[in-house]
Amino acid sequence: MNDRVDYFRSLISSLRPGGRVAILDFHPRGFFSGMFGHRIEKEEVRREMEAAGYQLLNDYDVVDSQHFQIFAKAER
Repeated sequence: MNDRVDYFRSLISSLRPGGRVAILDFHPRGFFSGMFGHRIEKEEVRREMEAAGYQLLNDYDVVDSQHFQIFAKAER
């Protein structure tokens, strides 16, 4: 994905009222960090989602190697 901020910004209009976006990814230094091409710090995910117009609702460290965040459209 070339521009994640633009991509997630374009999805806002598709969310139903109260809709959520969940993102599960691997920590860059976790066990699976060399596999699958996924490795984004959860802080970077949060910055990009906030830039796209979302607010963080929940943040979980599922296991040592993964993080899971739930976002909703930001209240303006």
